[in-house]
Amino acid sequence: MDLIELSRRMENVIRIGTIHSIDHAAVRVVVKIGKIETEWLPWLEHRAGQTTTWDPPTVGEQVTVLSPSGELAGGIVLRGLNSTAIQPPSHSPDTHVIRFPDGAVISYDHAASHLDASGIQTARIEAAVSITLDTPLTHITGQCVIDDLLTYHNGLAGFGGTEGNGSVITGDIRHVNGEHEQTNVTQVGTGGEITSNGKTLHTHTHPGDSGGTTGAPS
Repeated sequence: MDLIELSRRMENVIRIGTIHSIDHAAVRVVVKIGKIETEWLPWLEHRAGQTTTWDPPTVGEQVTVLSPSGELAGGIVLRGLNSTAIQPPSHSPDTHVIRFPDGAVISYDHAASHLDASGIQTARIEAAVSITLDTPLTHITGQCVIDDLLTYHNGLAGFGGTEGNGSVITGDIRHVNGEHEQTNVTQVGTGGEITSNGKTLHTHTHPGDSGGTTGAPS
């Protein structure tokens, strides 16, 4: 191998360029290095074993082409090289941020212990057995729709709303006193009352038509 060929190969061991084209099905990219366009090369993914990830590069992203033999055709594309053309989503030493093309951002600030996900349109979590949300307070700012049984263990409090609609329940309401079973959890009650404006339903009486009072509801 002459010195010219050796010099060419040494120069090609590490080259910096930008993504020119992407073949997502083949998991390959073409990198533009100056006036040179490489062959279709594989890119380095975060994980590619039993745990796998998919986070493809984008056109214009600055990358490094590593070619151990000095031949670009056998290169591997290493991503994550910041450039002036595409600015990082944060310059804070305390945050870990992912910004997506549609403007969605997932950010964690370890100094403030705060996780934030913004700019998304929909979200979905599917679990075959259960989901536990372990926190002293959950604040829901919009409507909440539950498609199956709602079970609560420590009381229920609320307001009628600001639109003047009050609270509306369609369907039967059954008040059960004593032991009952719901969602595989047996709960033992010591009695219960339904009251409205200080009047207890099951003991409330009315003046009778002929004097005296009516009996309590039976």
